[in-house]
Amino acid sequence: MKMQEAMDIINNKPKGFMVHFEWCGDGFLRTDYFPDKHAGESLIPTEHEAWELADRFARVTKGKTCNIYVVDSQFIPVKDYEIRKIANSY
Repeated sequence: MKMQEAMDIINNKPKGFMVHFEWCGDGFLRTDYFPDKHAGESLIPTEHEAWELADRFARVTKGKTCNIYVVDSQFIPVKDYEIRKIANSY
């Protein structure tokens, strides 16, 4: 077991990822994310799956959402998110 895994168990840190984005279609930026951790939804198990969902979400919400990237269970952007962030502009 890695030290970080042990510390996560000790601190009862939830594992998983979320997709962070902003609604931008109405001229204002409103931050949102999914799944909704605070509503008790299960987090996305792997970072890879989260990026795949982010990409699919970006394609179907083009022009309505922007600045899409993956965050961990503590809402901290994942490593190298700046490079992979999806602008999703017109």
